[in-house]
Order: sequence, then C-alpha cells, then structure tokens
Amino acid sequence: MPLLWIGILVALPLLDIYATIRFAEALNVPGWALFVPGFVFGIGVLRHEARTMRERFATAMQRLSLRPVIFDSGRRLLAGVLLMLPGVLSDALALLLLLIPTRGVQAVPVAATGTPQTMDGEFRRVD
Repeated sequence: MPLLWIGILVALPLLDIYATIRFAEALNVPGWALFVPGFVFGIGVLRHEARTMRERFATAMQRLSLRPVIFDSGRRLLAGVLLMLPGVLSDALALLLLLIPTRGVQAVPVAATGTPQTMDGEFRRVD
C-alpha cells in the first residue's frame, strides 16, 4: 500500500508536466511561459499568507474561533504550494482553492494608541 501512494505521488506531477508541455505546444508558446508565472504567483501567495497569518491567529485566539482561520490559512498555503508545482492542472486546482470565499476572522481595528477600538452604546435584550 505505501508503494501505491509513492507511485501516485510520483506519477501525478509527471502527468501534470506532460499535460502542460502538450498544452504549451497546442498554444504555440514555450513551455517555460506556462511554468514560470505559476511559480512566481505561488511565492507571492505564500509570502502574503505568512505576513497576514500571525495577526489573524492572534485575533482568532482572542475571539476563541480558530477553525475558520485554520481552514482559510491552510487553504491558501496549499494553493501557494500547488502554484509552485510545475503544471497547468495543479495551477487550476490552486486557483479553485483561492476562489473559495473566505470566512475567516478579520483583524480587530486598532487605534493610533495601539489599543483595540471599542464602540459605546446601549443594548436591549429581546427574547
């Protein structure tokens, strides 16, 4: 069974590279023109996610709702890795992952003093 998984992990990227080369031939463009943009975009996605993940996790810890943040961050990190892999099929899968709407926790707005902003007001409980 482990050999089957290793075979799948080796065969899928090779089939993806083959499909990309055939797709490049059909479009009459060099193969690198389909490999390089996905790799560069993947690096950009990973850098952006690494920058924003820390503050989103801190906010999620304050609100005690980690599940949406873990799902969104993990999905974006997986998409970045898939974009860095060579091939059009892995790029298409990564773009599908990036198109899923986010439901994560947004960062809490912080005032110039460094404290979170609050809103004053009155409320009434309606049962």
